[in-house]
Amino acid sequence: NPYNLREVSFHPEMGFHLLLGFLKTVTGLSWMDLYRFAPGVLLALLAFLTYAFGHRSGFGWAAALFVPLIPTSIRTLGPAFVVPVSVAMLFIPVTLLLLNTMEEKSRGKSLWLLLGLIGGTIFIHPPTEVVITILAILYLAGFVVAALAQKRYGEGANLLLAIGVRILIPVVILGLWLPSLSQKVVEQSLSDAASSVIKLLGLHTGFLQAFGTVGMVFSIAGLSLFIARGDGVRSYMLPLFTLLLLAFLVFFFPMYRLGPDILYERGWLYLGLLMAIFAGYGTAFYFRSIPTIARLMASRLQIPLGSWMAASLWLAGVAMVLLVLITGLGANGKRQMYSQYYHVIDDSIFADFRWMGQHTTPGQMVAMGEPSLGWAYPPVAGSGTEVHQAISTPWTNKAADKVRAMLESGEADVLWLKKMGISVFYSCRPRTFVCEDLENDDLFKVRRGIYLVPDPPDMR
Repeated sequence: NPYNLREVSFHPEMGFHLLLGFLKTVTGLSWMDLYRFAPGVLLALLAFLTYAFGHRSGFGWAAALFVPLIPTSIRTLGPAFVVPVSVAMLFIPVTLLLLNTMEEKSRGKSLWLLLGLIGGTIFIHPPTEVVITILAILYLAGFVVAALAQKRYGEGANLLLAIGVRILIPVVILGLWLPSLSQKVVEQSLSDAASSVIKLLGLHTGFLQAFGTVGMVFSIAGLSLFIARGDGVRSYMLPLFTLLLLAFLVFFFPMYRLGPDILYERGWLYLGLLMAIFAGYGTAFYFRSIPTIARLMASRLQIPLGSWMAASLWLAGVAMVLLVLITGLGANGKRQMYSQYYHVIDDSIFADFRWMGQHTTPGQMVAMGEPSLGWAYPPVAGSGTEVHQAISTPWTNKAADKVRAMLESGEADVLWLKKMGISVFYSCRPRTFVCEDLENDDLFKVRRGIYLVPDPPDMR
């Protein structure tokens, strides 16, 4: 952990950071290049796994096509960012694929794989593990009901045991690994007090509009058709889970503050993935039904059934798909307003961080005039480098306000910088990438935006 005295971190998302460090090591890419390419890879993987889930039921291609509709914002995050939730979301379609396999074939191997997937989510993004656990429990409960209805009591008992084990494993892991955090989350879930994020930003708005109105209509139609197909447990459990998630996001949490805040913040992404799946199912259902629709139209209109009719229906379907994608991704002002992507560093700031890392010694602390840059400094600058603080907007503190005020005024408080043990002050800003000139005769400007703070005099 480069931010707190460089001790070994037991961060709840450490699996993500280990994975990212491993990829950087084996690929030889710089952090800048890795963060350029990884979002596209993650989105492609999510689309492919969604395709794999829907392929057996004939709607894989359509569901994968609508995955890019899932909005990304600086609040909910999402597939366009290299963040833990984007990686953990990959396990949702994998879990659904395993659960569907359990209904079709022998359940023993699938149950073991289902338990093994816990390790893929709990160390990367625990909130996603909670969501996957609830999803698995719903499906397994459906299997139990089906088994008991057919008087397969032994199978029902085994499935009940599987539910217990599926719940127990993540609870025990989190209880032993992160006891204080687990206790805090439970207390927060039972309290109706608003979190700091909600106090600052309010309740969430805009996600459904950013997905696209036409896309929402397709999702609702697809969900209805999914239920109507009556194809065993899978026809009811996934729609039930989706409706429960929607109720939590738009009613139970806003009204009663039920559940941890992080599930509310990230739950919209899970909803977006499920909406893409149902929109894909509805689309594939339409294209499969074209021959039937053509025959019905020919019968009603009393005209000969020709190939032109099926071709016309196929073209209409393509036009509808394009309409969903255009109104969701392109001509959607709500999506642009919702996303508000931020660009923290560019190539010039990246190069500055590398230069400072090479020209500072262990123990020399760097302060960012905009503290949000602090998150990026130690990984880029290299092992042994230290940053004064890293704090994300909209949060702040007295020290962050102090250094921001220096940038605004253009005057550096050298005495305060020395008191804080700061050796280097960096005056470049994120987003605009403008470097402010600071006025103080005691500072030494050694490079664009980089100022050396003289050491305090030795009082011995």
